[in-house]
Amino acid sequence: MSAIGFIFLGIFLWIFYNLFVKVIWPVYKTTSRLKKQFRNMAEQRETQNHSTASQNIETPKEKVGEYIEFEEVK
Repeated sequence: MSAIGFIFLGIFLWIFYNLFVKVIWPVYKTTSRLKKQFRNMAEQRETQNHSTASQNIETPKEKVGEYIEFEEVK
């Protein structure tokens, strides 16, 4: 390979490295972090929904006093 070929190969590798380090890798890390956060939020929501549903089932409403029928007097 000639000297010009090595120069072009070096330039190509330098451009590819910079593209990978400055664009591809940060995008990959950001998307994986966002997926993880959305997954955690969904798990928390499911846990909260299950705990709320179990609280509603376990705590029956107590009667407070008696019901008195009301009639309007004219």
